[in-house]
Amino acid sequence: MILAVDTSGATGAALVDERGEVVAVERSDDPRGHAEAIGPLLDAVLAAHAAEVTAVAYGVGPGPFTGLRVGMAAARTAALVLGVPELPVLSHDAIAVAAVQDGAALPLLVVADAKRREVYSTVYRELDAAGLPQRDGEPQVGSADALPDLPRASGLVDAALIGRIAALRRTAGMEPEAPTARYLRSPDVTLSAPKRVAS
Repeated sequence: MILAVDTSGATGAALVDERGEVVAVERSDDPRGHAEAIGPLLDAVLAAHAAEVTAVAYGVGPGPFTGLRVGMAAARTAALVLGVPELPVLSHDAIAVAAVQDGAALPLLVVADAKRREVYSTVYRELDAAGLPQRDGEPQVGSADALPDLPRASGLVDAALIGRIAALRRTAGMEPEAPTARYLRSPDVTLSAPKRVAS
């Protein structure tokens, strides 16, 4: 089974089998409570299945600096403790899959609120070897006015779909996503420069 985690927006944890079928899923919609929510959610989905986990999938964004760090750290720690491999997945892939499952056609544009009057966006034009939407280049952040003229998809990332994507791509022999967080910009809070003391 694959444990899946995503904190690019809401906080979600799920367990899916090797075919991508959902075994358990838990979610908190609090956009600021990632650190408080992730532990109990992991405990809930792993309650009766921890020994059966063969990999840990997790969303790498795009998303906010703090939220992504919480989810990725929790997922990597779980993989280390359980002694299983990591399977990173671009978080927008789950939104694209959900849209296609609901009848949307490719090409499409996944759009998510990035605050500061900006949006995260990722273009999907075709299917990959696992039959899932494949992105056309890296995610971007910027003004909504500059987006391509394509049908749009948005929504919260479903951790169960992160797990399903990881399972199907692994079955198809595809390499997982690079384990690099897609913050796309610097954190809102930065350390101030040290004051210089006159001698």
